[in-house]
Amino acid sequence: MKSRFGSTLGRVLAVAVLSGAVAALAFGGSAVSNAEPQATAAGEDSPWPRTEKLRPNVRVAQRELARLDEQVQLMEQSAENYEDWQTCLTYVPVNEIGDRDRQFGYLYDDRDGTGVGFMNALAVDRRRRRGREDYLFIHFRGDGCRTDNPQPGGTAEPASVRGVTARAAGRPGLKRRARAVGRPGLKRRVRTLERKADRLFRRSQRLEAVSERFDEWESCVSWVPVTEFGDPDQHFGYLFGAKGGPAAYRTALHVDRSDWDDPDYMFLALVGGDRPGQTCQDEPGEAVD
Repeated sequence: MKSRFGSTLGRVLAVAVLSGAVAALAFGGSAVSNAEPQATAAGEDSPWPRTEKLRPNVRVAQRELARLDEQVQLMEQSAENYEDWQTCLTYVPVNEIGDRDRQFGYLYDDRDGTGVGFMNALAVDRRRRRGREDYLFIHFRGDGCRTDNPQPGGTAEPASVRGVTARAAGRPGLKRRARAVGRPGLKRRVRTLERKADRLFRRSQRLEAVSERFDEWESCVSWVPVTEFGDPDQHFGYLFGAKGGPAAYRTALHVDRSDWDDPDYMFLALVGGDRPGQTCQDEPGEAVD
């Protein structure tokens, strides 16, 4: 997300600067020794004409601004979706109860002749002081946070300006009349381009702020490998039952740090004291040790 923002923001800034250069050509009247703009990104051919004449440069500036405006609109929609998505996240405090070396913890029986021993497990624990949890597992709320099912055959969009423009492109007479009626003078077109570039740059700055918030959040999230220990049919596993009564076998979730097999699940969580906006211990998406 951030890389997409960064490359487009750079182009927005470039267009803003270049439109200022076009304005200098229009109002200053002085020759420019090197008026050919550079390519907007490495490996791309420059869209700018190899001339100092104002009119072709203005036409290219209009096309570039229109292209960048479309890209920024798409990213604004992505940013809005991300902010809506964040409101659907809640965090469940989870702690690892028991000892990794099985010196204490929950009673566990493999029923393989080794007898009953200790095992640690994950448990929702709201009693521990806030901020001291082992994990904050990410829970995605269901109410109002699910996308609508796609409609069979797709969704029909209403007629748009783009559709009208495409139809007009096939009618040269109408196109010429539209140009004759709506074409402003060059100075006015340059002023309009400058205002558009300025608005586009301000919008890009707002997108930059959203991308930074996402990067802060994403850099603090870790993958937690989890395996379900015990038998779903209750033939072995964690001992569970009322005090003084017979014990049955249950399954429970256990942080899987073994190297010999893959975990059953990978949960997204904030580990330890990692919180967005603070220094986080793990790299983005890194699993716990």
